[in-house]
Amino acid sequence: MLYNHLNPATIDPAAYKPLLQTIAKGESNGNYNAHYGNARNTAVRFTEMTIAEVLQWQEDFVRQGHPSNAVGKYQIIRPTLVGLVTQLGLARQATFNEAMQDRLAITLLERRGAKAFIGKELTREQFAANLAKEWAALPAVTGPKPKKSYYAGDGLNHARVSVNEVFAALVLFEQRAVAQQE
Repeated sequence: MLYNHLNPATIDPAAYKPLLQTIAKGESNGNYNAHYGNARNTAVRFTEMTIAEVLQWQEDFVRQGHPSNAVGKYQIIRPTLVGLVTQLGLARQATFNEAMQDRLAITLLERRGAKAFIGKELTREQFAANLAKEWAALPAVTGPKPKKSYYAGDGLNHARVSVNEVFAALVLFEQRAVAQQE
């Protein structure tokens, strides 16, 4: 298939769904209100909080002695969220709802090379390895321990999806991104 006619700068957000589902499976079991240590959380409603409230919650959570402040469906840590707010010019009063969390995750996918992957500038393995650096529940794919988390051994993280699941999601993402441009 020829890709030179594609414009990876205009990938339809819907094309990302297979990747988002795979990441969410490993990170939060798909729960937009998950937080580190509690993927089944229903008590803290991050989807009803502003970004400012989420940032404060994250700061307080670590201050209480927790080793991570990852929150939401894609387990975004505080420094990453602060960077996304700046990068996207988001108001801290914006709601950290489902649509916002998806938007933030897509931005992270793009930071890690989604458009370069669709444009054939990154191989499947390179892109998957980049994603594993963003989401600890994904396998490293390359290197000495490709089935383990890039962060394996830190006492907090391990891969929760397989290399084959990541590759299958990448195939679907590529197919959808290409189809919407044809």
